[in-house]
Amino acid sequence: MRVAYPGAAMSPSADAPIDDRSTPLLSVVIPTHDVRPWLRQTLDSVLRQVEDMEVIVVDDRSSDGTVELAREYAARDERIAVVPSDVPGGGSARNTGADRARGRYLVFADGDDLIPDGAYAALVASLERSGSDMAIGDYLKFRAADTWRPTAAMPAFDHPGERVSILDEPSLLYSRPCWNRMWRRAFWEEKAICFPDVPRSNDIAPMVTAFLAADSIDIIPDVVYLYRERPGAGSMTARAGAATSLLSYLGQETICADLVAERGDAELSRVYANLIWDRDAFMAVVKFLSGWEEPSADDDAVAEALSGLLARTPAPAPTVAPLRQMMLELAAAGELSAARVVALVAETGVDVEDAEKSRALVSSWRDLIATLPSRPDLASEERRLLVERLARQLTMPRSVERSGDWRALVEEARESLGERVLLFSVEAWQSPSGDDDRVARRAEVAGRVTSVVGGPLLMIEGTAASDAAPALFDGEKSVADGELRLIEPASVTWTEEQGGVRTWAAAYPTAALPMHRPLTPVFRVGDEVLNVGGAPSLPPYTPRDAFLYDVVDRVVVVRRRRHWLPRAARRAAIMGAGFARRLLRR
Repeated sequence: MRVAYPGAAMSPSADAPIDDRSTPLLSVVIPTHDVRPWLRQTLDSVLRQVEDMEVIVVDDRSSDGTVELAREYAARDERIAVVPSDVPGGGSARNTGADRARGRYLVFADGDDLIPDGAYAALVASLERSGSDMAIGDYLKFRAADTWRPTAAMPAFDHPGERVSILDEPSLLYSRPCWNRMWRRAFWEEKAICFPDVPRSNDIAPMVTAFLAADSIDIIPDVVYLYRERPGAGSMTARAGAATSLLSYLGQETICADLVAERGDAELSRVYANLIWDRDAFMAVVKFLSGWEEPSADDDAVAEALSGLLARTPAPAPTVAPLRQMMLELAAAGELSAARVVALVAETGVDVEDAEKSRALVSSWRDLIATLPSRPDLASEERRLLVERLARQLTMPRSVERSGDWRALVEEARESLGERVLLFSVEAWQSPSGDDDRVARRAEVAGRVTSVVGGPLLMIEGTAASDAAPALFDGEKSVADGELRLIEPASVTWTEEQGGVRTWAAAYPTAALPMHRPLTPVFRVGDEVLNVGGAPSLPPYTPRDAFLYDVVDRVVVVRRRRHWLPRAARRAAIMGAGFARRLLRR
């Protein structure tokens, strides 16, 4: 990968107004809608590209001064024309520009992004040399504190190519924006490629159409586009969870599925199926489910659209992660509440400190468990992942009003998934009759873990609003013995901090702790034992540390390891055996 830089000079522009000039080398179409804060940078980056070009800024009902700024540029540079979109919508804005374009080559850019110096020169030079229908380059995405390369997981971008086809490089299907590629305008018009006006994903079907129609494609190693990730109320990123947005995407993706199926190539179909089950479609549904809280009028339409898409693209097993497939199948069956939990387990975290979110999670977990009898083939890996995540989320705070629902979830989970769902929730081991009291007591104590450090002693520190006795819950031992098992600390120190905050520190001799078992901090308050959550910064991993640590869903888990010397000796023996085998093969 390299960033494009200026190449050979292109032919100069004529002095005549844009509509009177001879055919320019390149037409650049820039649709705009309320992008004034970024448009200056975009136009500056475009105008540095080549001399012999026309820049068509198509305004789609801007109200923030975008048009005025574009006209200021047009008054200073005759290569720029500012025109209104024929029909409202981003797709129509691009079509308006493409219909007006007269250049030998055609390229699109968005009004808030950047074009690296020399990018268009590199694309034009490739097409001039090869005679291909289109050329595609690498791109980066960026935001205030981050830059990344989405094409890193697309094999087609690992090496340059000239006059290849989509059948030669099927992973090009993974890249379907319209702005990191250039076409011969004659090809674009001959194939009658145009953009639909839809709320989301208006470029994926035209780009698949172009890939399939092109006799030859160039792939250049240059970074030819810098995409500005712009989350916010008005951005596509922020709207990605809405039902209308998802339905728009699924409709366009279904068109793509039919186009790929018509080609009838097995490898192309396999790559496209992976895009649905493991990439774009999966992530689109995850975003939708992350904002889904309760049934709505759009749910049936979402399920029907997703079901139709999945029917067209059978899962390319065994490459699909089990929980991803499960989540998509549940959503396609209309089980959105259950699918939401699987999406959380498979892909995202959840802040279980939020009582309302906890209530929704309890309901969704029960919905998921209710679907398990219809999945007798649930794979062991799927089951393990579900059990491990549910075991942590059973520690979540809850209200007194929802104690009954939480206890019902505990019992249903034990019956469907086994006793290991009780691995972290010490409260689930105690009598249901005390659930309400434990909810109130836990809120009163307000315990938190703030620090975990291992060595000759395991030191766990935290805060609490009232007296409690720290301990460690040995869930593995409790499951094996069928009763609650705790490990008491060797010492506990309490300190009164300024502002009335009370801090505690519990010390456990490392040699007295069990090996390899997950241990979780808890509080003993009278006859009750309560879970203690927290999100402490954990010690960095070192090979000589006596412990492994993790925090997921605010559940702190500590596992003691064997001394580093036996582990080092065992590793050395394994490496030595491998070296000996390699010598024998020579």
